[in-house]
Amino acid sequence: MGMETKMYVNKLSNGLNFSVLPSTQLQTVGIAVGIRYGSVDEEPVLNGSAHFLEHMLFKGTKKRTWKAINDETKEFGIRRNAFTDKETTVYYMQVYKKYAENAFDILSDMIKHSTIPEKEFELERGPIMNENLIRRDNPQFMFYDYIPMAIYKNHPAKMPIGGNNELTIKNIKKKDILKIYNKYYNPSNMFLAVHGSINKPNAIKFTKKYFSDFSSPKAIPSRYPSREKPSKNSIIISKEGIKQTRIGIGFACREFNSKDIYEYVTLNVIAQYLRSKLFDEIREKRGLSYDPMAYYSAYGNFGFIAAGAGTMPKNMGAVESIILKEFENVANGEISKNDLEITKKGLSINIETQKENTLQTPISIANSALLYGDPELQLNLSSMIKKVSLDNIANYSSKYININKYAKVVLEPR
Repeated sequence: MGMETKMYVNKLSNGLNFSVLPSTQLQTVGIAVGIRYGSVDEEPVLNGSAHFLEHMLFKGTKKRTWKAINDETKEFGIRRNAFTDKETTVYYMQVYKKYAENAFDILSDMIKHSTIPEKEFELERGPIMNENLIRRDNPQFMFYDYIPMAIYKNHPAKMPIGGNNELTIKNIKKKDILKIYNKYYNPSNMFLAVHGSINKPNAIKFTKKYFSDFSSPKAIPSRYPSREKPSKNSIIISKEGIKQTRIGIGFACREFNSKDIYEYVTLNVIAQYLRSKLFDEIREKRGLSYDPMAYYSAYGNFGFIAAGAGTMPKNMGAVESIILKEFENVANGEISKNDLEITKKGLSINIETQKENTLQTPISIANSALLYGDPELQLNLSSMIKKVSLDNIANYSSKYININKYAKVVLEPR
């Protein structure tokens, strides 16, 4: 049987929007529940609270202890996790098709009936602080965390997702995250995505069975788009115990706008092109770095495109010059037709291949629904990428890339 690619989207009577994308030739089912709440929605003194709450949903419900959750997921071979981002928090499970209903049962119980036990709350503070230390000890993670800080001076996009151990995480109280849970974890502020080896009738049946009794105030976070003017800004961080310097350069973009979908599509193509170009120029031709990279992050209220690499301290200036030069070339329209076609083809293939991933696909669908109001965006992306032209590249890159006004992050050995 071929892959079924038609998505079914509907809403329960309690306001929960959901989608079903059957792929019955696969062996697993993925379920993702996205919440429209992330680090941009926090009070600065409670920065990291969304991520703290994410951890606590695995710590017990009205009918399951944390051990019962762990034991059941192990019994049914369920792969489970969650992540907090700037504007969303997403919980997901992947399971062999025979046990799809068990995953619905456990995940819905966590979402609807978490009790956030006081003992577990205090115990979990330690793992959360240690997770933040892992990010602090890993220069690549730090790079991702600090790019938005360098770009945004006033918008809450600048706040780190994990918070600050000494300033905020130590002081967050159970009542702080309970307030978030009781207010924003409601059906009208969520999206449920199901993908994989499950037919539409069963997916709908399980969604109704396990989520239709969920009701709470219909609160949605209040947000505002960033309108900060680009400016040149640098963050230099010296850290003991590292040998490599990591440099990142970023440019602010507008928030996602469905009325100009080709801006989103084109900037994804530009990031893919830069990723390949920097790999060739920095690693293959000059041997200056192991991991040159570029990426485009689009959110509902802000966005940015960034590139960077890790290198020996003595080579940092050379790497910075190459990155800036490649950004400048793109802004000046210096991309060949052949390079553009190769980039588009490769990116389209990557997106199509990802549709077989029953974890990543429902996550992408839930995120697209909450961030952009379009659960099918990622599924249609490859067809839109094929239409991106050199004129699109020139127009959208010159709109945002100004090498006289860029944000720079440098992580260097002390």
